[in-house]
Amino acid sequence: MTVRVRCLAVDDHPTVRQGLSLLFGSTEDVELVGTVENGEDALDAIEQLQPEVVIMDVRLPGIDGISALRRIQQKAPGVKSVVFSAYGDKRLLSDAISAGARGYVMKGSPPEDLLRAVRTVSDGKPFVDPSLSPTLLMTNGGDARLSEREREILQLADEGYHTEEVARRIGLRPETVKTDTKRAIGKLEADTRVHAVANALRQAIIE
Repeated sequence: MTVRVRCLAVDDHPTVRQGLSLLFGSTEDVELVGTVENGEDALDAIEQLQPEVVIMDVRLPGIDGISALRRIQQKAPGVKSVVFSAYGDKRLLSDAISAGARGYVMKGSPPEDLLRAVRTVSDGKPFVDPSLSPTLLMTNGGDARLSEREREILQLADEGYHTEEVARRIGLRPETVKTDTKRAIGKLEADTRVHAVANALRQAIIE
């Protein structure tokens, strides 16, 4: 049986919600378990429906999508998030990643990109819309000259390993891994380890 990724869509436009229902209804491995129109309802739906991935618009009535993402991270840190927005300015992209988003897809992109984003973040890897790559590089134009060990740590982080697991694999203490991770985050002008991994992928520093 095909493993289905359970998704929740959060968007205040009925047409978008209907379109997502049709899109996800045509796939075998991704299931849309619910749709809601604001961030407050999203928090309740996450508890009731137990989605693996939340697809979040950023312009919402009530609490905005970025604030909703932060609340989701606090309430259900295991839930992964993909921002699905008509806006792609670099500040919004950076805020979304800092709030815990693992993916960012433009609404004008091909529908397959959203499906690919959901599958990618479900596998524990970040996804940024290809059309936003130049923006991401402009947002994070710091010194990306990482050491070999820093690159190795980010590569293992991209593969889903936690700090303690990374430490065991490369024979270092967890405190050393944390220090090297912070140094890599600074070089990539990122806010979090996830943000740094996304930047490193886009700059082809890791694969």
